[in-house]
Amino acid sequence: MSEFRQDTYYEEGSDAGGMPRSHIEEFLASPDSTWLLKLAFVKEDGWPMVVPLWYQWDGEAFYVVGRKRSGWVHDLARNPQCAVCIEELAHPRIRKVLAQCTAEIVEGPAKGEGSKWVPVADEMAARYTGPSGPEQLKASWDWDRYLVRLVPRDGKLTTWQGADWALRYFDAGQRPDLEEKARQREAGAR
Repeated sequence: MSEFRQDTYYEEGSDAGGMPRSHIEEFLASPDSTWLLKLAFVKEDGWPMVVPLWYQWDGEAFYVVGRKRSGWVHDLARNPQCAVCIEELAHPRIRKVLAQCTAEIVEGPAKGEGSKWVPVADEMAARYTGPSGPEQLKASWDWDRYLVRLVPRDGKLTTWQGADWALRYFDAGQRPDLEEKARQREAGAR
């Protein structure tokens, strides 16, 4: 059983909503960002599949590293349309980033020495396992890997933070506090 529990289904007066760009960068790329990227893709037989992966975010795209025999790499080479989800379950922030992406095989299969995947894998190893991660990775440099770039469709990320629901899920009058916030945002944008 999970330890995560949400006290209420929504929190009146919360600041839930989409994340500003600065918060997205902090969530996806800070040294504390050890969330897994869930990669959704379609297998050759037409069935959807999801795999959790370490990732690197460069401000425009996600990078993942796959082994030579990783089925998901071969499925993305056949059909590059995919989707990603990075989420945090810690209450009350509950941040998440979603994107439809196009996969590009940047390199591979390639061994470590002089490859493009090593700097990405080093950054991920340090972030996910600590300062000794890159040194530990060296033992597997002779193993072929792929570097895959996941580019968000039209550069769009869908984000959310907080335990509240978006205004679109309510009928008029059900959440006057959210309706008022929306009116204030619209007035400020003019």
